[in-house]
Amino acid sequence: MPVAADLLAREARSLVDRLRLWTPARWAAEAAPYGTRADLVHHLAASFAAAETDRPLPRLDSDLALPDQLAVTADDLVRSGRATEAHVGHLLAHRRDLLGEDVPAGLAHLPVRCPDTTKGPTP
Repeated sequence: MPVAADLLAREARSLVDRLRLWTPARWAAEAAPYGTRADLVHHLAASFAAAETDRPLPRLDSDLALPDQLAVTADDLVRSGRATEAHVGHLLAHRRDLLGEDVPAGLAHLPVRCPDTTKGPTP
């Protein structure tokens, strides 16, 4: 498995484990410019799915299902062999947005940014 795939699998698992503990109120909190934190996580899962298919990722009825949706799309991307450092950087950028944590020093070499230029860069 390539290094990017290993990193994406590890970092996605770490984020998903934390998101599974969130309450509906945490999901509903604002995450500009995406809308809510739920919208942001759906955006991330949809970007991983887009690397695999041209079909849009459906938005599930319950925000509490978003961690599973993110886990599945990240795992599909890893298993496909198409995971890149840009995917890892995208996840890290939004983990920072969601949790307010700095990127771990060992991953600072990655391009930590959201590729969706219509939303603007994450600081």
